[in-house]
Amino acid sequence: MNIIISGAFGHIGSFLINKFKNDKKIKNILLIDNFLTQRYSSYLKLNKKKFELVDKDVRDVDFKKIKKKYDIFIHLAAITNAAESFQIRNKLKRNNFGATKKIVNYCKIKNIKLIFPSSTSVYGKKFEIINSSNNMKNLFAQSPYAESKILEEKYIRKKLKKYTILRLGTIVGVSDGIRFHTAVNKFCYQASLKKPLTLWKKFYKKKRPYLTLKDCFKTINLVIKKNIFFGETLDVVTNNYTVEDIVKMIEKKIQIKKKFVNTEILNQNSYEVISDKLIELGIHLKSNISDEIKKTLKILS
Repeated sequence: MNIIISGAFGHIGSFLINKFKNDKKIKNILLIDNFLTQRYSSYLKLNKKKFELVDKDVRDVDFKKIKKKYDIFIHLAAITNAAESFQIRNKLKRNNFGATKKIVNYCKIKNIKLIFPSSTSVYGKKFEIINSSNNMKNLFAQSPYAESKILEEKYIRKKLKKYTILRLGTIVGVSDGIRFHTAVNKFCYQASLKKPLTLWKKFYKKKRPYLTLKDCFKTINLVIKKNIFFGETLDVVTNNYTVEDIVKMIEKKIQIKKKFVNTEILNQNSYEVISDKLIELGIHLKSNISDEIKKTLKILS
């Protein structure tokens, strides 16, 4: 089996390739990354016999020059900062939707199965509990980032048959490509530097879904191993917590200060996401958010 991973050296991608490097069933992995965020550490560790690198923006890759037969495309390349996306709305749409459109068309021509990571940030106001019975009825673009994800999902459904869309909770955990703009990692980073945790006041007691990197990899790996490529849209969540819950987990491990700020940029409604369809497919997510917080603080200390 041969795989392509775009955005290969990001937070999720660097975790995946570290796991896949010892998988004997995967013979070759083509990595696409333009190193925009300058994260080279994962690349320097790789066995170059199994991995091949294309150092380009996905939109600039000439897929016609790729001669090897690939079976699966894991498309992780994207601008992912939801809060920042309000300032770069047009740039984000050109980048994210443009890259996805190109990859989808390539997968269609070459009959390649696609794994596309969407986001639980696409959910909105209708339901407090979201599961497979209502997850297509509750879409609400909280940000330009979420708006782009909805557009990309629609394009995939229109063009492909062999795909799986994974709506991921907010990622928690350590990888070589770790970033600190998502809530839990940002709080850990601030706490490690003895800075006040910047907490959105209206959001403090609202529930949101979170996902560990371990559970993210487990899901992607089992989608591949179980050949789950029949047009599913799956919610992928380790657990649901309020920001207050997360802060208390951090507070048990390190002394913190809090700074409450106001924001109007994101949906302030509270909701939980249940990964019931994953369980039906035999994928059970059992890792621990608190343990991942502990590991994150340890590497930052």
